[in-house]
Amino acid sequence: MIVRKIFTAVLAVIFTVSLAGCGGGTKKKNEIMVWHVGSESQAQTIAAISEEFTAQTGVKVVCQAISWGNAHSKYLTSIAGDVAPDIGSMGLTWGMEFGELGAMVDLRKEFPGEVSALEKKIFPGILRSTRVGDKVYGIPFDMSEHIMYYRTDIVPDPPQTWQELLEVLRELKAQNKSMVLHWGALDWIGYSPFLWQAGGSYYNDDCTEVTLDSPEAAEGLNYLAQLYAEGVPKTTVPIEQGMRTGDYPIAISGNWKIISLTIGAPEIKGKWAISMLPKGPSGKRTAFIGGRIFGIFSKSTMKPEAWEFIKFLFKPENQVKMYESSLETEDAYLPPNMDAWKDLPMDKKYKRVLEDQAKDAQGPPPVLSWDASTRAVNHAIQMVILKNADAGAELKKAADEMRKEMKARN
Repeated sequence: MIVRKIFTAVLAVIFTVSLAGCGGGTKKKNEIMVWHVGSESQAQTIAAISEEFTAQTGVKVVCQAISWGNAHSKYLTSIAGDVAPDIGSMGLTWGMEFGELGAMVDLRKEFPGEVSALEKKIFPGILRSTRVGDKVYGIPFDMSEHIMYYRTDIVPDPPQTWQELLEVLRELKAQNKSMVLHWGALDWIGYSPFLWQAGGSYYNDDCTEVTLDSPEAAEGLNYLAQLYAEGVPKTTVPIEQGMRTGDYPIAISGNWKIISLTIGAPEIKGKWAISMLPKGPSGKRTAFIGGRIFGIFSKSTMKPEAWEFIKFLFKPENQVKMYESSLETEDAYLPPNMDAWKDLPMDKKYKRVLEDQAKDAQGPPPVLSWDASTRAVNHAIQMVILKNADAGAELKKAADEMRKEMKARN
């Protein structure tokens, strides 16, 4: 116990010095400290937007950027050392992990009416990933989603169904061309849309049972393997290059590639477009949606003020400001507040597709054991695609591992 107290005290000193060295400094009275997982420019945007909040409330906001690479461990260590910030932005599944450690405020319990009002404005797919039963440890801050890109001069009409996509691939194969699967290739993120489009799922509706060993899940994985068998490269191919040359005139990736293609391949301006993902056997076009949340740490002495700032950032006009700022760094994160979309400065043809796709999208399952389970899921995917293993058998092994992880967490 003595050793633990000494260790905790040392951690607190280390993180206080670390904050000062990074420009955050020791938090002052009537000041909110925000750690933002992302780029320095995004942190600067939040700081700039906060000036209006300070003028209205008298509460100063200090926003410090932390990199994705060490953010998770930094949060865990700060929690152990009782030196966490007031507000933290983080991956969708981190809130429930830290919340179960007692480190995050249950926003639904603390601010029930206001949380319910905000949730009505959020795209359902990303909202579901932030709920742990009745608990809410974070409000979506931004999001990214899968969409399909295609060269209109080579593939005039985007495929609308799985079968049409296969037919397009076979036609391209005859021309020594193919398609790129980019975001999440050969792992669970890339597999998820096909799982959901087939009518499968990782867990049941209330996330109490694993359901990956279903015929629908196997159908989705078999279809994904078929795409690779028809010529989709198993190695990384830059979309910008593939679309520019026309060797890969169709691709599935994240929405940020709209900016990358616009800037990185100006010579094909007007020759490409985007569409929703093709329909699977379920009749759905479900895409994967990811993003970050803003949560409040339970040790904060500024909880009401921190909540007011989260609501301030969630206002449509501020969501639009953050989107506009992200374009400058090619981040192109999308606002989760549906009310912000009507004023989003975006080409209408892109906005329509992105908004429709966001309404048919899902994020990672809100299950404590999920992050640990992804290794087993990835192994099954790679065994089927790279080793021609049986999809049903591999998914059964993965599901059994997921059940073990879930049991270990309960």
